[in-house]
Parts: sequence; C-alpha cells; structure tokens
Amino acid sequence: MKDKKSINIWVGGLAGFILSTLLVTVGFWRTILIIVVTLLAGWIGYLLEAYNVDLSIVSKIFTRKN
Repeated sequence: MKDKKSINIWVGGLAGFILSTLLVTVGFWRTILIIVVTLLAGWIGYLLEAYNVDLSIVSKIFTRKN
C-alpha cells in the first residue's frame, strides 16, 4: 500500500509542477483552456475505445500513395 501512496505523491507533484509552469508561462485562462481541451480529448478517446470505433479508414485517407 505504501508503494501506491508514493506513486500518487509523485503523480500529484508532477501535475502540480506542470500546472504551475503553465500558469506562469501562458496565463490563467489559457491554462484552463488547455485543461478543458485535454479532458475533452481524453473523454473522446475513452468513448472511441469503449465503443470499439475503428479509425483505420482515417489513417488510410492521410497516408501517402507513391
């Protein structure tokens, strides 16, 4: 149980460091925008995985045909 707690401490510390760096460099509102876009992309990725959506067609559209 101690290992899980130490991992949570490291993840929380890293998240705090990234958040503070974003706040200082880009400002409050842009940091909020970055967080919202990241959560939205994660949620969309979760839904795509949950419903077994195959996106190989999209990759075929953008691959080069030489």
